[in-house]
Amino acid sequence: MEDVQCLQRVIDRVIKWCDEWLLPLNVNKCKGMTLPSNITKDTSYRVNIKENIHNIQKVDCIKDLGILIDSQLTFKDHIQDKINKAYSMIGLLKRNFINMDCKTFILLYKALVRPHLEYANSVWSPYKKVI
Repeated sequence: MEDVQCLQRVIDRVIKWCDEWLLPLNVNKCKGMTLPSNITKDTSYRVNIKENIHNIQKVDCIKDLGILIDSQLTFKDHIQDKINKAYSMIGLLKRNFINMDCKTFILLYKALVRPHLEYANSVWSPYKKVI
């Protein structure tokens, strides 16, 4: 319970700092996630803005800087999202560049598809390695 109160005080200080520096906080984008998700303790946090109390929504998966993070840190959703995006880019290439040679395909693949697959791979790539 002490940790819950401490985190609520930190949230209140962030709100106070935002008000002081005239940086409005978008409460609708504020989300909370528990790591690991097997903790059953029910905690709810609130944000007080101009005498309005907003509860912070709890989620199991959140996107931060383009990386989907779930409560088990498995990155399965992120990997699937990146694979789907790469397939859609390959489909776009096939539809729009019907008659292309191998060299052109490789250039387009490296420019349009590979960046989606390699984005932030240092974060999620070794997640199944066992030491």
